[in-house]
Amino acid sequence: MMVVLIVEDEAIIACCSAAILEEAGFAVLGPAHTSGEALELSHGQRPDVALVDIDLETHGAGIGVAQQLRAQYGTAVVFTTGRLDQATSNHDLAVAVLAKPYDPAELPGIVKYAASRPRAGSPRSNAYHFGQVTMPSREAGAAVPGRAVVPR
Repeated sequence: MMVVLIVEDEAIIACCSAAILEEAGFAVLGPAHTSGEALELSHGQRPDVALVDIDLETHGAGIGVAQQLRAQYGTAVVFTTGRLDQATSNHDLAVAVLAKPYDPAELPGIVKYAASRPRAGSPRSNAYHFGQVTMPSREAGAAVPGRAVVPR
């Protein structure tokens, strides 16, 4: 079972994300509301994917979390943020960015996408181009532009 770490300081977003991912069959760590909680949770069980808000207890704290998760565990990081400038300038740490506000129903698809991608910094992922990804909608047969920004 794929393990997903949720690092989000906004309680409603964190709990909603956890519920949706658990319902989709993922094992969820957290949610962690601070960088310290995130790293403590990760120490006990290596997450395959982490959804990391860039601004936690301080501006940019999630960037340090992403650095440590990638270096220590090879975790695929998805930044979940309204700070696209910060995400873009730290693109080497993440396999994708999910721009806030986003539809929580997009999370299972984004997590599966992240898990399938080469990890940031690996030889196959050294060229980044951020663009929109199209996610299938919940209505049969329709596709809608997602708010995920992914490196190509």
